[in-house]
Amino acid sequence: MIVAALAWSLPPVASAQSDETEVGEVAALGGATLGIGAHPAVKGSAGVAFSRYGMILFQTSFSPLGRSTLQPWPTPSTVERSYLTDFGLDFHIRIPVSHRCAPYGILGSGLLWDTIRHRAIDSQGVARTIRYDQFNGALHTGAGARYYFNESWGIRPELEVIVSHRTYTQFTVGVFYVTPIEWP
Repeated sequence: MIVAALAWSLPPVASAQSDETEVGEVAALGGATLGIGAHPAVKGSAGVAFSRYGMILFQTSFSPLGRSTLQPWPTPSTVERSYLTDFGLDFHIRIPVSHRCAPYGILGSGLLWDTIRHRAIDSQGVARTIRYDQFNGALHTGAGARYYFNESWGIRPELEVIVSHRTYTQFTVGVFYVTPIEWP
């Protein structure tokens, strides 16, 4: 909040993004989920800038966790596979430092959905594969930077910390496209 207040009070500098508000952004990123083992991750986001210094984004990320789960039940030895999907609503507090570079802080929340298949022995001694879902709320925080190749697109490395039943991080890098005000 202090960073956002300082950014709003500073005089305008050469911006890395357009001065227009209500421009959008779509992005596709890839990287790794760390802290629940090391697993690949993909992320997509879409949002709108409500000022030069603030943006709201809906983001979704997916990571196959293998035998790891967010909650400790069931035991990892019985887990066949686990897929984690994160649906989030994040605010990016942007700090344009040069014409091409705009670091940002992340603050948001999300819903984590972990789809799990595990082996279990039923009461009759028969081995069965059971599928169930774990849902958890999450707090998103972290930082990243937008590096603009021109006013329309660039790259976006990001380190996001997800605080939930288990705290883990996602490091992703990808491309973004700034959509015009009248996009489709």
